[in-house]
Amino acid sequence: MSEYVKFAADVAKKVMSAGCGEIRGSGKPGLVRRAVDFPSLMLTLGFQPAFTFYASKIDNYGNVYRVYKYLKGDLNDGSAICGELEKSEGSGYAGYVAVLLLLLEKVGKDVKLISESPEEVFKVLLDLATSVDFSTERLLLPYLQEVKKIMEALPYG
Repeated sequence: MSEYVKFAADVAKKVMSAGCGEIRGSGKPGLVRRAVDFPSLMLTLGFQPAFTFYASKIDNYGNVYRVYKYLKGDLNDGSAICGELEKSEGSGYAGYVAVLLLLLEKVGKDVKLISESPEEVFKVLLDLATSVDFSTERLLLPYLQEVKKIMEALPYG
């Protein structure tokens, strides 16, 4: 199995095991919409502007921390993911940014997310946004494409 598919499958399995139950509302869950939109936004604008756009849409910075820690296996409570799967307009940004943090860490970036305080999370996001260059973007793209495909296939739809 390719490392790209394995990463995406691991994320999807963690999302599925969060125990969110039925996701109410119409349309696709927020986290799925964010996963679908980000790769093309990154190709159009570049990683930094796409990432800062997503960061600007986050309503709850603590969710970035909680989802990130849950996906890493450092936190057993997956309830933060449930809010990111809602079908409301602003949902999914924090969850997808957490996926991006996990991916940035996978390609060698030092993600120093040690607190869920909004100020701390925002500072870490800004530091990461300014540290990603074109060569890192090229490393991220195949992972992002696989995450997009697998997230679209989630049975929440």
